[in-house]
Amino acid sequence: MAFDFSGLNSEQAKAVKHTDGPVLILAGAGSGKTRTLTSRISYLIQEKNVDPRNILAVTFTNKAAKEMKVRVEHILSEHISGLWIGTFHGIAARIMRTEGEHLGFTNNFTIYDVDDQVKAIKKVISTLTVPQQLYTPKLIQNQLSKIKNQFLFPEDLYNMENREGLDEYLPSIYMSYQRFLKENNALDFDDLLIKPIELFQKSEELRKKYADRFKYVLVDEYQDTNKAQYLLIKELVKDHQNLCVVGDEDQAIYGWRGADISNILNFQKDFKNAAVFKLEENYRSNKFILDAANAVVSHNKDRIGKNLWTSKEDGTKISVQISKNDLGEAEVIREKIHDEVFTNKRSFKDIAVLYRTNAQSRVIEDQMRRNAIAYNIVGGKKFYERKEIKDIVAYLKLIVNTADSISLKRIVNFPLRGVGDTTIGKIEKFAEMEESTLFACLGRVDEVAQISPAMGARVKGFFDLITKFIALSTEMSAVELASTLASESKILHHYQTEYDQYESESRVANIREFFSSIEDFTAYRQENNLDDSLAAFLEEVSLMTDIDNWNSDSNAVTLMTLHAAKGLEFPVVFIAGMEMGLLPLQRNAANLDELEEERRLLYVGMTRAEEKLYLSYAQSRRKHNQFIQTLPSLFMDEIPQDYLQYSSKSYMPVSKTIRTRRRKSKIDSYIEKDDVSQVVDDTYKIGQKVYHATFGKGQISNLEGQGDKMKITVDFHDEGITKKLMKEYANLTPLEE
Repeated sequence: MAFDFSGLNSEQAKAVKHTDGPVLILAGAGSGKTRTLTSRISYLIQEKNVDPRNILAVTFTNKAAKEMKVRVEHILSEHISGLWIGTFHGIAARIMRTEGEHLGFTNNFTIYDVDDQVKAIKKVISTLTVPQQLYTPKLIQNQLSKIKNQFLFPEDLYNMENREGLDEYLPSIYMSYQRFLKENNALDFDDLLIKPIELFQKSEELRKKYADRFKYVLVDEYQDTNKAQYLLIKELVKDHQNLCVVGDEDQAIYGWRGADISNILNFQKDFKNAAVFKLEENYRSNKFILDAANAVVSHNKDRIGKNLWTSKEDGTKISVQISKNDLGEAEVIREKIHDEVFTNKRSFKDIAVLYRTNAQSRVIEDQMRRNAIAYNIVGGKKFYERKEIKDIVAYLKLIVNTADSISLKRIVNFPLRGVGDTTIGKIEKFAEMEESTLFACLGRVDEVAQISPAMGARVKGFFDLITKFIALSTEMSAVELASTLASESKILHHYQTEYDQYESESRVANIREFFSSIEDFTAYRQENNLDDSLAAFLEEVSLMTDIDNWNSDSNAVTLMTLHAAKGLEFPVVFIAGMEMGLLPLQRNAANLDELEEERRLLYVGMTRAEEKLYLSYAQSRRKHNQFIQTLPSLFMDEIPQDYLQYSSKSYMPVSKTIRTRRRKSKIDSYIEKDDVSQVVDDTYKIGQKVYHATFGKGQISNLEGQGDKMKITVDFHDEGITKKLMKEYANLTPLEE
């Protein structure tokens, strides 16, 4: 039976049929990229007779990967096995589970989340001469992540010239941290991407094994790839060049976490004779919304360029809501939600409220709660980051990988069994001398000096408990093991008795829900003939994203950041905080590249809306316990006035002169006197008053050096402390004199 192209437009069909060689599909917002990508996979299998085992499809969330697989099976009307569809981290972890031994890792390695990484770095820098009052473990973790995303190694840092400040310490920290990870049979998120590249560069045989396996590679959201992801893909397609990437440079919004927009901008240079297909018909937004979004993003210079259009009606103009302050803004949003639901007969789930920073959600949440409006917040306290869940997960991680000292130290005295840090410190030193794991030495506690028999018995009790469950892990299902462990370790008893009734019920309910999540995981994996082991479940939990936990069927308003909204769509969208200092963020307004990313972020937010878009800003906003006057975002001036409908007569469009001045490449002339919309000047002065998010208000007492390496001495009078901060990492906000 011939492949059915009836659901595709002409350009989508061309992109599907062009199967060999490098292909770039420029897919504008709402242009049907997922349909095109899944049709291409289906076409390869049905029409080109490609074995599903020879196809690799990579995306950025588990949710998108599962949706892609479901769509492919729907098109082909059959269950597909052997096809690899997953996230970059998931695919890389799968390779490392099989091949990690070549780099000294066993297949039961632990994946460290950010919290685990910070604890590991804290342990590492305690053994080095690093000024911890200046360089916190979290700051170092952030810097190491950026370095790894650029595919740099400790030796690369040692070769850097003019290493000062944190740069002076990073090479030794990096090297020691990697040694710690290996000793704990652990990989962090960034290593998951780096290690397969190391494997392929170390062994041509291994590289050929996977390059021959994956004869066709497809990558979704290519504009969001970083250098490590780019290099991994290049290793896989080096021989056959059958690479199809789908992306949109106008939706590149993750530069702050290492994504490199040049990967998509330079695709045709990197892959000679690449075919390019532009998906320009938008099926999502009405004409007013689409044209307004296009008008905004057209001000960017880093673009390949598309001309998005829609056959939809003009629809309703974009509604601009102006409020006296952020409290009023939240009230207006609540009122408009009420109108949409009760006047326009919308469901709550049809509506999303988007904002630039998580801090903006609080006043909006208050309005939702006080007026009994159901809402879900994406990006708040994640389920798997709740203490009670992380406690159980730490037990399970240790059972799977006894070399994991970070998980061990989290739970060795939880629930309380009288094993303190001093005792564990003695056993750690013993383990270092014996060149053994901390867990193994718990079982030899009677050999450790200065530990009493009573204390040794407690330590041995914990060791025996874990050893028992290691044996049971081969006999019990994952959910049976977890539930039995929660009971025998007394975790359940702890949460039932150590808190008030409300909190106890809430935490125990979360633990029960955790068991349900294991059952759901097992059922899905068994249905799809995939690994349903405890190790596989822990891996999925480690790689979970905010969106993977979002329930789109819940009849509730969705609250989320603009970044989290990528890939979603709603009939009604509110974008709050359209002000200088928020959108664009103050720290990004003075840099052209960062300003362009802020503009792309707004473009992403606007194109989430199908039928109705509200843009909202406040004339003042609370900051540092006082209301600060604000100005409308410069992006507001980039939307043609004909597309906007204002809710307040107080608004007067700014003059052409001001609009021109705001758009100057560096926005260097756009400096206001309030500290929300102010662009930070490049120079600090002795005697200048500043604000720091951790230490509060202070005054600069000394300056040493120049440029980003300048050392700034600040007296924080409220805290009674003096700090010497490097300008590059100081994050100081000048205060009005």
